[in-house]
Amino acid sequence: MKGQRDRGTKGRRDAGPGTRSLDPSISRSLSPSFGLIVAAGRGRRFGGFKQFARIKGKPALLHSILVFERCRAVSGFVVVTTAERVGYVRTLLRQQGIQKTIDVVAGGKERTDSVAAGLTALPEDGCVAIHDAARPVISTRMLEQGFRACRKYGAATFGHPVTDTLKRVHDGAITETVDRDSLIAVQTPQFFHLSLLRRAYAKACNAGIEASDDCALVELLGIRPHWLKGPRTNLKITTPEDLALCEALL
Repeated sequence: MKGQRDRGTKGRRDAGPGTRSLDPSISRSLSPSFGLIVAAGRGRRFGGFKQFARIKGKPALLHSILVFERCRAVSGFVVVTTAERVGYVRTLLRQQGIQKTIDVVAGGKERTDSVAAGLTALPEDGCVAIHDAARPVISTRMLEQGFRACRKYGAATFGHPVTDTLKRVHDGAITETVDRDSLIAVQTPQFFHLSLLRRAYAKACNAGIEASDDCALVELLGIRPHWLKGPRTNLKITTPEDLALCEALL
């Protein structure tokens, strides 16, 4: 998905208590639940493939995969990884005795390309949890809570309230203090009805839009994803120092 990139939320509708849900037929659906684990990033800030960095003797992505495997709400999942690591991931899952794998597929240049590739491997109907493999400290409880919210609202995401003081900067100088009262730091997993997410991706593709998370694309359809308060322990691996923090939490 090349062209204009949408990295922020300017001009978007805010998520929150006024969440707009989908039509009742979708909200009441008892369709199956799937996972889409994104592990195709190049880790430029990390300095390598962080999804394969070792945490407690295991590749980081395996910690998330094992949670999806153990979760009773999950019917199956797709792993999206770099083209050169598809065979390695398939072998890893087979060696670990993973039973719920639907497929392991190659991602694309950008995150949206990778998620789009994963969507092609999933069934037509159901709910999906999109999760970044660089967040290894998740739980089956989070997945179950997210799928319940997805069935009610059509789209939901974990996130935690921003507590740091935020400043806007221009040319190295602080220009403004940003009101943090209505801000959250968004996490994954994020949950969507598959038909909704596919419509969002089709619209974004036609418009040449990319985004840093999937809620941003669903918002383009006028949907306000429901906010679930996420644990601060749901860390994202960004630098090598984060590996020690994740290891202490697992």
